[in-house]
Amino acid sequence: MSVVPYLTIPGGRAAEAATFYMMLFGATEGTRMPAEDNKRLLHCALHFAGATLYLSDDFHGRTTPAMSAVFVGLDTPAQVDALIENAKRLGATVTRPPEDMFWGDRFAEFTDPFGHSWQAGAPKG
Repeated sequence: MSVVPYLTIPGGRAAEAATFYMMLFGATEGTRMPAEDNKRLLHCALHFAGATLYLSDDFHGRTTPAMSAVFVGLDTPAQVDALIENAKRLGATVTRPPEDMFWGDRFAEFTDPFGHSWQAGAPKG
C-alpha cells in the first residue's frame, strides 16, 4: 500500500500545474488523460523522488481559497533552500522562508500558483 496525493487544480489550469511541478520537482509525466473538450485534464500522474503525484482539473467545484497542505520531505538542508528559490522563480509565494527549526530540521513553506500550500523540511546536516 502507498499514499498518493491527488491535487485538484482550480480554473482549468491542471496542464499548467503539471508543467509547474515537472519544472519544480524534476518530475516526469506518466499518464495524461485529457477531458473530452481537450482543454482540461481528467487525470495526470507525475513521478519524482520515488513517489507519484496525481492531479486533475476541478470538475465538481470542490476547490476553495483554503487548500490543504502537502508535505514535501527532502534529504539535505541545501535542497530546502534550492527548492524554495526555484519555487519562487516559477511563481510560487514563499510563506515561510527557510530557517533552522528548534526540532532540528531546515524548514520552509510556500503556496504554488494554483493555491496549494507546501511544506519542505529536512534534517539539518
